[in-house]
Amino acid sequence: MHHEELILTLCILIVKSASKSCIHRSQIHVVEGEPFYLKPCGISAPVHRNETATMRWFKGSASHEYRELNNRSSPRVTFHDHTLEFWPVEMEDEGTYISQVGNDRRNWTLNVTKRNKHSCFSDKLVTSRDVEVNKSLHITCKNPNYEELIQDTWLYKNCKEISKTPRILKDAEFGDEGYYSCVFSVHHNGTRYNITKTVNITVIEGRSKVTPAILGPKCEKVGVELGKDVELNCSASLNKDDLFYWSIRKEDSSDPNVQEDRKETTTWISEGKLHASKILRFQKITENYLNVLYNCTVANEEAIDTKSFVLVRKEIPDIPGHVFTGGVTVLVLASVAAVCIVILCVIYKVDLVLFYRRIAERDETLTGNMLL
Repeated sequence: MHHEELILTLCILIVKSASKSCIHRSQIHVVEGEPFYLKPCGISAPVHRNETATMRWFKGSASHEYRELNNRSSPRVTFHDHTLEFWPVEMEDEGTYISQVGNDRRNWTLNVTKRNKHSCFSDKLVTSRDVEVNKSLHITCKNPNYEELIQDTWLYKNCKEISKTPRILKDAEFGDEGYYSCVFSVHHNGTRYNITKTVNITVIEGRSKVTPAILGPKCEKVGVELGKDVELNCSASLNKDDLFYWSIRKEDSSDPNVQEDRKETTTWISEGKLHASKILRFQKITENYLNVLYNCTVANEEAIDTKSFVLVRKEIPDIPGHVFTGGVTVLVLASVAAVCIVILCVIYKVDLVLFYRRIAERDETLTGNMLL
């Protein structure tokens, strides 16, 4: 009986000591103000058997100098078994960390992200998950690493609390898309901390194939100017493995000024369907590229769809109506003003002559007095 109790007690101690998962990844992103820990994986068996073996922790600086951490390094940093704990992690904790015990040596690079005051989560720490429409959407807020210290848990969607029970189990709808955040309230040494885990849920159509289709009209004329660069953008709804390509003339295939962007195809999900776009680039448009069909095609074994683009010379735009009207108005007013001035000169011809003579005589008198 005592032997069984001893085994049971040992198992409980092992489970409690292993409550925190070890961290494999070397690059780690965390948010300032949240609890965090580092724990090496794969510590050799001889080290585990050696109860007197002490794990040493080091932190590297920008100058690649390492200093050993101890209980006096910071009141926020504590040591527990083979775990380095931060209560909480702050911006100044960013850097390289090394654990060493016996011949075992592990290292991590800790990147601390500044908390976004306008959001309840950090974009860098969001995980993504696709859920098929009408299939089970299951979200459960659990954090086994801090399970013994968690006192409250909340579930938010797009930073708005949606449920007092931190759990969702339903058939997915397109309206269920969004950012779901589990917020865990952890108490440690009389202080409360929040830990946030966020997942971006995207609801997609079932895995059955969709009929590939090019978006927009089947033929599109694009006005261009000679000597300018042009990009033709073709978008389509399609399946993951469908063919999506540009068709150009044989003489253009070797032309370095006509290139299909093969390096990157832009994709996105809309209403559960996969969409993609491809670009055909022209450098320094010439007459040779005008009035020629450039076809964009999406196809699979069941269907095919094509859209044609035609480059045409851009017409010189007419004078805008408001500019023409304004110009005519100014011209008419100027003509009327000129006619009025001529009429006034004819009517008051004698008066104008006398006025001119009076001024001229006064000037001569003034000039004569100055000469005297």
